[in-house]
Amino acid sequence: MVVLRAFLLVMFAALMLPTGAHAEVKALLVGSNYEAAENEALRLANPLADVRLVESALRSTAASEISTLEEPDAEEWQAGLDAWLNSLSGDDIGLFYFAGHGFQIEGHNFLMSSDGKSLIPLESLVTQISMRARGAVIVIDACRNNPYFDAEPDDRIEIVEVSGSTRSLSYVTLSDISYSSGGLAQLGNLRGLSAVAFFSTEPGNVAEDGPTPGKGSPFAIEFAKQIDRRQSLDEVFRKTAIAVTERTDNRQSPWRQGDLAFNVFISGMRALPIP
Repeated sequence: MVVLRAFLLVMFAALMLPTGAHAEVKALLVGSNYEAAENEALRLANPLADVRLVESALRSTAASEISTLEEPDAEEWQAGLDAWLNSLSGDDIGLFYFAGHGFQIEGHNFLMSSDGKSLIPLESLVTQISMRARGAVIVIDACRNNPYFDAEPDDRIEIVEVSGSTRSLSYVTLSDISYSSGGLAQLGNLRGLSAVAFFSTEPGNVAEDGPTPGKGSPFAIEFAKQIDRRQSLDEVFRKTAIAVTERTDNRQSPWRQGDLAFNVFISGMRALPIP
C-alpha cells in the first residue's frame, strides 16, 4: 500500500506539472523543383524529394492533417494556403515546411512559386499562421543558389497577396533579386511566444541542395530523421542543426529564431523511466 500510495502521488504531481502541447498538429508542405519554369537556371534537384521525406516522417507522428503542394504556381499556392489556414483553430499547431528558392530583398524574405513568376512574402505568411493557430512552426529550406545573377534588369516578378496582409511591394524586378544578399534575412515579425522559425542555414548563408538528385538535401534528410522521434521540437531543431553542420563540414549550420511558450512533442513524449 505504501508503494502504491507513493506511485499515485508521483503520478498526480506529474499531471500537475506544465506539459507539452497536445493540440492537433496540422502541416502544410510545399516544394518546387521548378521543372516548368522557363528559366532553366531555376531548376533544383531535391525540393520535391525533401517534401516527400518530411511527409513520410510526419505520417508516423501524431500530426492530424498533412497537406502537400508540389510544384504550385501562384494560384495553386494561394488556394492551397487559404484552405490550410482556414483549417487551423486557436488550439492547433500550424507546421509549415517549404523547400525551394527563397530570396531576401530590402530585408524582406520571399518564397518563389514553381513557375518562377511570383513571390510569396514569408513574413506575411508567418503572421497569418500566428493569427489562426496556438503556435506557428515555420521550417524553411530555401536559401539555395541565386539563379538571377545575369537577369534582364527590368523584368518583373509579382508579389502574391497573402490574405489579410499588407504589402510594401507589389512586384520586384529581376535586378532586385540579382543584387540581393545571399540567403535569407532574420524575420522581423517574430515577437512574443507564438511562432518559431527553423532555417536550413544561418542568415545570409546559402544552403546546399544535395549531391545526389532525388535523394534530398542535407537539411531535409536530417530533419526527417528527427521529426518522428519521441522528443521535443527543441531537441529536433538542435539535433538537426548538429547533424547538418557535420554532414556539410561546417559549410551550413541550421538556425532558429523565435520561440513558443510551451513544449511541442509532434511524435509524443518519451516514456517515463521505469525504476
